[in-house]
Amino acid sequence: MTAALAPIQSQAQTQAIDLPHKAYLLPQSVPMWPPVWWAWLVVAAVALIIIGLLILWYQRHKKRTYRREALSNIRKAADDLTDKECIQLCHEMVRRCLISEGKTETAALPSQALFSILDKSMQAKHQFASLSSEFIDGPYRNQIELSQEQRSTMIKNTCYWIRKHHA
Repeated sequence: MTAALAPIQSQAQTQAIDLPHKAYLLPQSVPMWPPVWWAWLVVAAVALIIIGLLILWYQRHKKRTYRREALSNIRKAADDLTDKECIQLCHEMVRRCLISEGKTETAALPSQALFSILDKSMQAKHQFASLSSEFIDGPYRNQIELSQEQRSTMIKNTCYWIRKHHA
């Protein structure tokens, strides 16, 4: 049965279908991309926006290098220092951050005035005033003793301010 169908199939394949209007020329196939002439402009604009955002991110990253350095200094030295040295380090890092942001007048203020100004822009639970007078007056005392909880809270609040400040 398949042998009988084979000559018929080959005959059908060899015969061309007669279509009317053979004189028309068909155009080349239309490519799918770009769908419109201005698509390349949109692609170029998106690429430029992405490059611009990357440049802005890099500049911001470089500008905030002082924050990363201050945080690493506090975290490295906090365990090895005495209580008074730890308080002095926290004060120093806060003042250095202010100077890096161009706020030298604020950084030059006495500790009580400085930390009361800084507390205005912080949440209540992270304010320096909640650390007790040992944090503010600590560098000026001969003997100072802090509990482990006071010390960790002091370091945590200082690190929080360094990360979040907008001096």
